[in-house]
Amino acid sequence: MAIDFGIGSRFATSLGKAQITTLVLTAIANALAFLAVLTPAWQTADDQDARTRVDSGLWLYCPGNQQCWYIFSDNLVNYYEKVDVCRFLLIGDCRKKLLRTPYFFGWHYAVLIMMVIAILFSFGGVVALVVSYLRPHIRKVATVIMDLLLAFSFLIYAIALAVFMINAEMLESRFLIGIRNTFEKSYGYSFYIACIGLTILMFAVFAAMLVTTYVFFFRENPDQFDPFKYPPSVVGGPGQDYTVMHAVQSPNTQYPQMYTPSLEPQFALGYAPSDTGSSIPTRTFLSY
Repeated sequence: MAIDFGIGSRFATSLGKAQITTLVLTAIANALAFLAVLTPAWQTADDQDARTRVDSGLWLYCPGNQQCWYIFSDNLVNYYEKVDVCRFLLIGDCRKKLLRTPYFFGWHYAVLIMMVIAILFSFGGVVALVVSYLRPHIRKVATVIMDLLLAFSFLIYAIALAVFMINAEMLESRFLIGIRNTFEKSYGYSFYIACIGLTILMFAVFAAMLVTTYVFFFRENPDQFDPFKYPPSVVGGPGQDYTVMHAVQSPNTQYPQMYTPSLEPQFALGYAPSDTGSSIPTRTFLSY
């Protein structure tokens, strides 16, 4: 049976399986992170005054069925209003009161930038993984670069979600100020998609560590057969003959026959498999 020693056989090895696992997990995590950034439902609230649902993302603000506003629009200075509220008969004790919920805060910018950087680092890790597979002579260097990029991507990704969760629990961003009432915001599907992506990226980092272990501590050549798949008596590789013991004549009269490994059929005296119909002699205890 013919054995393919090309790309398919490389993936059949332990190193190849670890590499394809890292590639698939990283690609899925990257896709989920990109989807989370594109969608606006990081925070949601039901505005019962306007009878609509408000979605607030990292760069999109969608108040119900109306047109979504984005963070790069004009007039960002006047995206919320504040007035001076002074206590009665207390001169100088005036404070700013928020009349409208801001569309975006400064930490939205920070989370968006960190998510984009994490996606770019993760994509760079995929590129380094492909290079390590296609260029075996620089496999170690490319594997180290892949580990660093995926580790930094996971770290920045986790920091971005932590910054979002901390600021989302603040009073100024936790509640939606409606026309007459105030409504509490909750986490939307975009945030949970980002959390799933971070979890998958964590497993991708573990798979990358396994790839590093195989590259630096094990010598695994996909062009050679797996010793667990073939018996140890096979010489060379698939398609070659077995090494068997053949009896040959010896000049020593005390031991007229010696057994030596040979692949040449002319040296076989009857102990090697033969198609000529020669019988195998039977020895008894008295013949030794």
